[in-house]
Amino acid sequence: MSKVKIQVEFKGGQLLPITGYDAELLEDYAQGSVFNLTSTGKRSNPHHNMYWGILRSVCRATGKWPKEEYLHDDLKWACGYVRMRYNTLCGEYMRSPDSISFDEMTQEEFNQYFEMAMATLAETLGYDPVHEQFGK
Repeated sequence: MSKVKIQVEFKGGQLLPITGYDAELLEDYAQGSVFNLTSTGKRSNPHHNMYWGILRSVCRATGKWPKEEYLHDDLKWACGYVRMRYNTLCGEYMRSPDSISFDEMTQEEFNQYFEMAMATLAETLGYDPVHEQFGK
C-alpha cells in the first residue's frame, strides 16, 4: 500500500475524506481496514493532497514513473530539497532527500516547494499539470 497519508476530517460523527484524492486512496483498501489516526492542522490538507493528486495524475498520464512516490523523490532532488549527511556505517557522506511532512515543513515552506515542483514538472512535461487538472 501507498505510504502517502490519507487525510480525513471528523464531520457528523463520521471520518470523511477531505479531497477526491483522499477518497481515491481509500478505495485501494479493503473494507474493514484499520487505520491509526493523528490529528493535524499546521498545514493546508487540501493543498498537500492536491500535490499528491497532481503527481498521481502525471504518473498515470505519462507512464514515466511507476508511482507518485517515485515522482515525488525525483522532484525533491530536482528542486534541491536534499541534505548531506554522514553515514557512519560506510564512512561516507551521502545526500538524502528532505521530507515535506507536516512536521518538517510549514505551510509557507510547502508553498515554496510546491511552486518550484510544479514549475519543474511543467518544464519537464511541456505542459502545466496544475492548469491541466484544475483549470487555474
